[in-house]
Parts: sequence; structure tokens; C-alpha cells
Amino acid sequence: MNHKLLCLLAVLISATPSWAQENPVEEALKKEGAMPTLPVSAAKDGKEFTAEFVNKAIDSFDNMHWQMAGDHALYYNMHMSELMPTGIASPNYDYKPLERDLRPELENLKTTTGKGELTLKEYAVHPQFRLQAMIFIYKGKVVYETYPGMKRTDRKVWASAAKSSAGLVMAMLEQEGKVDLSKPVVEYVPTLKGTVWDDVTVASVLNMTTGLDNEETAEAIMNPDSAVVRFFATGLIPAYKPRETQDTWVDAARAEKKIQGEKQGELFRYASINTQVLTQLIENVENKKWTQVFEDRVWSKVYARQPAFFNIAPGGLALPVGLLSTTPEDMARFATLFTPSWKAVASKQIVTDDLLKAIRSGADPARYKNASKRKSSMGAFNEFAMGNAYQFDYVFEDGAIAKSGNMNQMIYMDPKRDFAAIALSSSPYHSGFGETKAPAYMRLAAKALAGE
Repeated sequence: MNHKLLCLLAVLISATPSWAQENPVEEALKKEGAMPTLPVSAAKDGKEFTAEFVNKAIDSFDNMHWQMAGDHALYYNMHMSELMPTGIASPNYDYKPLERDLRPELENLKTTTGKGELTLKEYAVHPQFRLQAMIFIYKGKVVYETYPGMKRTDRKVWASAAKSSAGLVMAMLEQEGKVDLSKPVVEYVPTLKGTVWDDVTVASVLNMTTGLDNEETAEAIMNPDSAVVRFFATGLIPAYKPRETQDTWVDAARAEKKIQGEKQGELFRYASINTQVLTQLIENVENKKWTQVFEDRVWSKVYARQPAFFNIAPGGLALPVGLLSTTPEDMARFATLFTPSWKAVASKQIVTDDLLKAIRSGADPARYKNASKRKSSMGAFNEFAMGNAYQFDYVFEDGAIAKSGNMNQMIYMDPKRDFAAIALSSSPYHSGFGETKAPAYMRLAAKALAGE
């Protein structure tokens, strides 16, 4: 799927490859609704979302237009269930409000940004960062919250932060002995047999170290003939439009090639198709559709306000690769499952100590040291993560884990400090936008609350 794919988009505006007459991003930005001219507060009051605006947005909906994170994407991100088939995972019957213990002093936390040193209070409403919601939870209680770009009850796409849901379920299946990470992934996903996936282990797919040429780089994203672009084209298909391609994600996966001279396990190369393969693996092992698996194993235990919405790709496979939508509070509830205060948000412990240990121990600094995500950890958190594992981009030495998403989403869990946080944004990676420091404030808040 096509999330977090624009991590290098800032360079695309000035780079035109030899095979292209015009930069595809420049071309995409010419389309009405592609540029972010509306403030994110427009999504909160809804006045700009007239019938005419929405109809134009719907008519223009496609992958590239959405990825520009412009005015139309501000609408898409909160109404994806109107655009694509949607699976619904129901929450626990008993809704339980989150308790509040607001700490106003957290608004005074400071960090350096591209706009100078800003307090959290200043950052949250700064138009440069296009933050829509942010929540901090400490010891099971909300200690900070802000909603500059959406209502509390609105749903929003998590983008690739949603991959954490697939990573969690994979960890559960491994703990239960239902999946052996050392086995070739084709033993669980036989539709990929007879291809380069034959000797790729489940562990390599889980940790994105397959050695296949499918990394979401700037060059690959700009090349219409790349494996990345071919895969993207199979997923984000509007329900009301005829498909422009008959390819499925399986066709895209079967056509992939190995990187010459690179062994699997050597380097973390971010590729969303890995999550799609894992989703199929999970459905095959559980003999249930993904949405039902997630409901049975996770969401039915969570005291959430609303269902979790997963959009569905052509062919019927759900997209936890990125198209998961919930309210900000419900996303924060999911994050809190990874902390000692899980009882505040769920009827049953879902993320056990053994499961957390597996995720932490799965992080290998050797495969991470030259990965682009390591560099991005410093940009976002102001410190380097030490590894990745189980679909989580960032695993820190102190045990904190996090997953980012396109347009600057973030989900962060810090079990040691009993802290969890989320940030939802609609920020493009072009035209001077793209920086996020929400993760840095998360780390600062967790340490401050722990007295560090």
C-alpha cells in the first residue's frame, strides 16, 4: 500500500529523472485541491466542506492526489469510509471514558523546530505543522490533549501508524506458536510460491529486511515502472470508479525482484507491501478476514467509543497497511494497551510482558544503522532509535516503541514510563512542509512525567 511513501518528497520538487519530461509531483500539484491552502481547522468546523467541494474532491480521488496532502486530502483523511469499501471492527460493549488528570505545565515543554524554539502550546497551533490532534496518556489518564484540526468524535486515517495493528497480531500469533518466523513466508501465503519470495522468511517480511527491490525511496516513487508504484496502483481504488488496472497486490508481489548482492536480513528497507503480505498470512492462519481477527483479538476488548474502520482493497483484503480510521481517543486507547495501565482502556490484557519483550528483542541495530528510518528518528524525536521490529519503525534503548505514518501521524508507547501518545496531522512533504516535532514532545513529556 501507499503510506509513508513520500518520506523524501521534499527533494522530488527539484529533481527530474532522465526518463521523465516533468516531475510527477509538480504535475500532481497542479490539480485543484492538491495544495494545502486551507488551515487544518477547516476540517474541524466543516464550513469549507460544502457539497460542491466534497463532490469535486470525490471526483478527483486517487492515490497520488491523496498523497499530496492538500485541501482535498484534508477531507479524505477523515472520510475514507465514503470513498472505499470498509470493514468494521466493533469495540467492547462497555464504553469507558478516559479519565483526565490534565497537566498544564506540559504546554511549556520546548524543543527546537524549523520555526525556532517553540513550546508545545505554540507548536500545536502553528500553521506550519498542520497538527489536528495530539493526546498524552500517563498512568492510564489523559494528561494532555489538543484538537486544533478535528473534533474529538471525528475519525481520521492513521496512515502507516496502522501497521502497528498488524505487528501486534503477528506477535500474538508467534507467541501462540501459530506462526514460525524462521519459515519461508510462502508456506503461509502459497499464492507467492514460485517467485523471489520462496526463500524469504516470515521474519524478513515482518521486519522489512527481505532484500527485495521494493523500498519506498524517492527514486522508486517517481519511476512509473517501479515495483513500488505498481504495488500502490493495486490498492487505493475508489469504490465508485472502474479500475484502471486489473493487477492485484499479488500480481505486484509476484513480479518483484531481488537486490543483487544483498542478503535478506542485512538492511531495513521500508516497504508497505510487506504489511500486505502479512495481512494475507494472518487471514490464512486464522481462517478469518482481517477485520474479524482484529475485532476478536483486540478491539472487542477495548473500551473504545467507536468501531475501528479498515478500508478494503480490490480482491477483498483489508488494508491495515495504513487505512485504519478511529477517533483520536480510540487511537490513544490502542497505544495504552502497551503500558502497565492497560486496565484503563481494556477488559483484558492484550499486550503481555512476553509480547513486549519479543518486540524489543526483535530489534537489531546492525540492520538499522544504515536505514533511512534511523536518520528520521533524530529528525522527529531529537534522538536516535536503536532498531526496528514487528512493523514498528522505532525501538529505543529504554524500551519505548513507535510507528510513524504518512502526513505525519505518530503512535508512541513507553511501557517503562507508563506513557502513551498519539499525533494526527495532515502535513504534506512538499512546498516547505513536512517537518514534525510531535514525537520529540512525546519523549520530553514521558521523561518529565517520570521525573527525569
